[in-house]
Amino acid sequence: MVSPLCVLRRRTFFGLTALPAVVPRTARSQPAQRWDLTAPGPDTPRPLPGERAIGRADAPVTVIEFHSLTCGNCARFHTEIFPRIKAAYIEPGLVRFLLRDFPLDRVALDAAAMVHCGGPDRHEALLAMLYSNKESWAHSPDARAWLRRTGTLAGISAERIDACWNDRGFTDPIVLSRLEAARDFNVSATPSFIIGGRLYPGVLAFERFAELVRPLLPPGAAPRG
Repeated sequence: MVSPLCVLRRRTFFGLTALPAVVPRTARSQPAQRWDLTAPGPDTPRPLPGERAIGRADAPVTVIEFHSLTCGNCARFHTEIFPRIKAAYIEPGLVRFLLRDFPLDRVALDAAAMVHCGGPDRHEALLAMLYSNKESWAHSPDARAWLRRTGTLAGISAERIDACWNDRGFTDPIVLSRLEAARDFNVSATPSFIIGGRLYPGVLAFERFAELVRPLLPPGAAPRG
């Protein structure tokens, strides 16, 4: 049976040791070093990475997904299930869907940075492109070349993409999203969803999503289709 979750198999993540915000303290040791967020500088590309929303701001139900662009189960959710959710719940204004980064590895961080580098208007299309072609780049020895080429085809200059990758003021908010997910919601794998204030790890089938969202809808509200 294939696991519906993608999990981090290593204790390190592009040079960070121990992904909780603070490394555990050992007996008689000095206080553990915190991971410090790098402040964006005047030359840091804007807008900075952050939560991206799909759907109306006044939708009665908000769903949060934590995802990693190198996660095969995230790719399956976004290519096979999310289009049905979007048509039935998001487009009619019943659900606002929030996407938050939870990169599982360095390649996922690079991919997320490239997507955010394109700005909010390109975000959804770039996500769809990366997830539908995940096997072409996620395990490539030169994933950055594929990501750079895809970004430039979407209208982002190669110079801007490199600036986004090389500026920790730009990439650190993506890392912070993951740290906050672990701290605030106990997220440890992708995809993971917050629905009605509860954590649901793993791929949600359309029917399961509907089962969880239905009780949260106002009386008389019904999905499309």
